[in-house]
Amino acid sequence: MQRRALALGMMAALVGLGIGAFAPSGWMTAFSRPNWQEVAWPFPQDGWPAGRAFRCNAAACGGALDVYVRPKIGLCNCSVGITGDAEVDAVSDVDMLAADFTPLGPGERVEMAGMIGLARPYQLVVPTGGMVHSAGMALSHRCDLVAAASVGDAAGTPRANAAIASLISRAEIAQWLRDQMGKS
Repeated sequence: MQRRALALGMMAALVGLGIGAFAPSGWMTAFSRPNWQEVAWPFPQDGWPAGRAFRCNAAACGGALDVYVRPKIGLCNCSVGITGDAEVDAVSDVDMLAADFTPLGPGERVEMAGMIGLARPYQLVVPTGGMVHSAGMALSHRCDLVAAASVGDAAGTPRANAAIASLISRAEIAQWLRDQMGKS
């Protein structure tokens, strides 16, 4: 009991001294639960089961951000996982957001809910002719893949990617993904 009180006291002291100032900007708000709202899956049926869609509070994610997540059973290379940017382009579901998309840079390694993959930023041309930011993620889990696409002002930023990692790593989302992939 004394150890717990001591640990809590030390944590309070560190916060009081401003040690939390070394965390990335917006870190605390981007990881708090109320910032995500589940919304209806907006896409028509294709060769994969529908996934889940979420909207992040703009203040928490650094701008507007919608995220679409779904497993793709049996689509991943069982021995090496996600192999590169071309695979992210092909499987991350960014093409559901807009048929005309351009990568803005190479993919970066990400880890979410115990899965490893790549996240890549894109610029989309929407039907109205405007441009929007997007990011595609492909994560491997054994021989299965988790595709995640995001769109909005914050998409592709480190802050948004951290918020998406937090979302996908939430116990209820990670369990839903494991349940879906456990069916294979």
